[in-house]
Formats: sequence, C-alpha cells, structure tokens
Amino acid sequence: MLELLPITIFSFVFAAFSHAHSKYKKELGNYETKDKLFYFIMALGMILFVGLRTKYNDTETYLEIYDYLTPNTIPLLHEINWNIGANPAFNLVNWTIKYLGFSSQDFLMLYAGVTIAIYLWFIKKYTSNIWLSVFLLFTTGTYLFSLAAIKQCVSIAFSLVAVDRFLNKKYISFIIWIIIASLFHPYAIMFLIVPLLVYKPWTKATYISLIAFGIAGIFLQRMLGTIVDITTLLGEEYNIDSFSGDGVNPLRVAACAAPMILSFFMQKYLKAKKTSPSENLFLNLTFLNAEIMFVGLFGTANYFARLANYFLIFQCLSIPFLLNNVDKKSRKTVTFLVMVLYLLYFYYQYALANGAFDNNFDSISFSDYTKAHKYIFRKNK
Repeated sequence: MLELLPITIFSFVFAAFSHAHSKYKKELGNYETKDKLFYFIMALGMILFVGLRTKYNDTETYLEIYDYLTPNTIPLLHEINWNIGANPAFNLVNWTIKYLGFSSQDFLMLYAGVTIAIYLWFIKKYTSNIWLSVFLLFTTGTYLFSLAAIKQCVSIAFSLVAVDRFLNKKYISFIIWIIIASLFHPYAIMFLIVPLLVYKPWTKATYISLIAFGIAGIFLQRMLGTIVDITTLLGEEYNIDSFSGDGVNPLRVAACAAPMILSFFMQKYLKAKKTSPSENLFLNLTFLNAEIMFVGLFGTANYFARLANYFLIFQCLSIPFLLNNVDKKSRKTVTFLVMVLYLLYFYYQYALANGAFDNNFDSISFSDYTKAHKYIFRKNK
C-alpha cells in the first residue's frame, strides 16, 4: 500500500483542514458554511493521482482502445452506434478528443477530472461531516474504483448530477442527466428508481425490498435466463455463463451491509426524527448497494460488484448522518469502532487481497506529464 499512502494521507489532512475551516454547528449536526480552498486543493491532488496513472486494473485496456483510435475527422452523428449498450457518448467523446490531439494520458486526466470533481462536489454539498465522508470515500473503495472502471465511474458521476436535480425538484433535468449518464454506461438507467426511494427507512417498503432481494439471491440461478434477456435489451453481450462463477467476497458484502445494520439498531430514532428527502434517499440507496452485493454472493463477483458500485458512494453520506445521530453517550465509541472496521477492510482490500494495490499500480510524475506537453507544443510550433 506504499503507493497509496501519500494520496490517502494528503486527502485526509486537507479534508481535516477543510472541516476545521468550515463553520460547524454541533447542535444542528451540520455546517453553516463550508470551506472551499482546502477542499479544492484536496480535490486537485485526488484528480492528479487518478489522472497520472498508467496501470491499474483495466486501465491498460482503456489505453489500448484509445490508442487504437485514428480518426481524421470527428464522426457524424449518424455514424455513431447509438445502441445504449455500445456506450455511444463515451465513444463520441473519445473520438473527439483524439481528433483534437489529446494524448492517452490526457484521456485519463480528462475523465479523472470530470469524475472526481463531481464526486467531491456532491459529497461537499450533502455531507454532514466532510472529513468522515472523505475517509469513507477511500476506505469503502469508492475513490479507487475510479482508477479502474472509467465508463462506469463517469456514468455514476453524471447520475449524481441527476440525483441532485431530482432533490431540487428539477424533474426534467433529472431525466436528461440519466439519459446522458446511460449513454456513457447503460447501468445508469437504474437511477430511474430514485423517485421511489424517498420513503423513510425501516418502514414496510424496506422489508419488502429486503425480502425481494433475498429471494432474488436464493433463486438467482433459476432467474439467469431473465437477467440475460434484460442485459441484452440494454445492448450488453452476456450469456448465462457470465453470471456464474465465484460470488462476491462475504467480507465485501458485510462492509456494504454495515450501514444497514447500524441503521437497524437506530430505526426507532429514524422513524421518530423528521428526516429530509435527501437523508431518506441516501440511506435507501445505501441499502440497495448492500442488497445487490448480497445477490452477488450467489452469482459472479465481477458483474454484481460493479453493479452495486453504482450506489457505493452513498455510504459516504449515510454513515456520517447515522453516526451524527447516535446517542451522545455512545457516539464516540461507535464512530471509533466504525472507523477501525473500515480501515481494516481498506487494508485487507488493497494490501492483502487482489494481489495488493502496489503490484497492480503504476504512474508517471506530474513533471513528466507537463514535460510531454511542452515537447508536443514545441513540435507543433
């Protein structure tokens, strides 16, 4: 994890500065005003770390695809495959920036900038604890997922814009952003469920959802034909074998279920409290993340884990909300316990499991990145 420690420590420190320079009202459990400067510096560092990578997970595959593009002109709209499963917006953007002369490193930097900037904008706007949300962004794996799945993550980012539009009662804009997000990756269409998830957690609807996903997990193998048909409609090329294999790691399922378990013990409070639509929605989307992960126990880890990751970021908002409302006598103890458990999970995921982070990651320095651009500028001149 040595490659990962500098950006992790940097982000935690500047998140702490950002929290310290914001006006926090303990009695309200929220901010009166939020710092911009330190948060911006943190965001810049996080974007550069993602954008300067040259290797991690499927990064090399993305680079090969981008390097293969040799457009002499930007394609006309009718030349693009607009099948939702073909990721038409992603392909069009890539074609355009390649035509404009963007290097493969620029390609990574562009998507890092858009994705991480939107993630952090959304968290800053809705969090009740800046430092804890950034801590969870790392320890849940949300931030590091952006080093791997470029299409999915930019799609998630645009889906967050859609969620914000919905919470501000701009429903047409909500639909438009969902469409844009789904043109980058079709699973964004799942966010159309958002209007149905503003109910209070742990009411009848919660139990119906738990039962439904429990049945889906147990009977997954019998439902594979239907699932393949649905993914085919979305333009994805899957078969029954694609959903068979090793399931999601139970530890990963437990980590995703932790907020749901915590909220279960707080349900009397949650029912009595006048919660906002955003608080209800973020908790229910966190539950959805855990429920999809549970189904993944009975299917293939790669498919269901990535599907669940569309809602992973909401843990970064729902956990601070829950901890902020734990009984005052127990709050510090519970918060400390949650932080220790997520740190252990973070260490396991990126130091022990999956071949360890350092073995799969490589990057260039910012100096090398800027030097390359100077060389290109001089050459073109």
